[in-house]
Amino acid sequence: MTEPIDIYIPCYQPDEYLQRCMDSIFKHTHIDYNLTVIVGKRSIAKNRNAGLRKGVSEWICSIDADCEVLQDDWIDLLLETANSDPKIGIVGAKVVMYDGKIFSAGTGENGLPLLYGENDQGQREIVEEVHAVSENCLFMRRDIFEFDEWFWQSKSSEGQDACIRLRKQGYKIVYDGRVKVQHNKYPKKASPFNWDHIYFHLKHPQTYINHFKK
Repeated sequence: MTEPIDIYIPCYQPDEYLQRCMDSIFKHTHIDYNLTVIVGKRSIAKNRNAGLRKGVSEWICSIDADCEVLQDDWIDLLLETANSDPKIGIVGAKVVMYDGKIFSAGTGENGLPLLYGENDQGQREIVEEVHAVSENCLFMRRDIFEFDEWFWQSKSSEGQDACIRLRKQGYKIVYDGRVKVQHNKYPKKASPFNWDHIYFHLKHPQTYINHFKK
């Protein structure tokens, strides 16, 4: 690949977490890349789209400002997986919290993150097609979608919605557990009555049924 990879960080406002995220990218990325920080006191979906629109490479990587890259081959592995099948639309990473507990190892059909809360001991370090992946680190094919900006409360629904819409278009969502990203802040617990949650299930009513399947 000759052109640099576009990497962007969506950020509500700069803080110490953003600097740690940038430093980890500088330290662990050893291929040509362009790094952009998208700062805006607006919804995360709008910041994600601003990053997508600035990108020019075939593949664009988004990593959230409160995350850190942990390994030198992270972008190489994501690119390898992305290029393995022309129908892949998004590749996601394994997300582990700062305390060593798994935040997401892909998302199941019930909309819940796999292995959530388990101590990370190397589980699911595999490449596998999944229902969705965590939006904390996304390796995305350019120009095939944008995030729905009606999601504005930053409760991760915009990421699952994007994965569902892409799968309906025939694209694959792939989890690459060989790539691990550290999430440095536990998200605040969301009310089931928040706007993003309600809007998501209005758009995708089957997900509400799957959520409660045994």
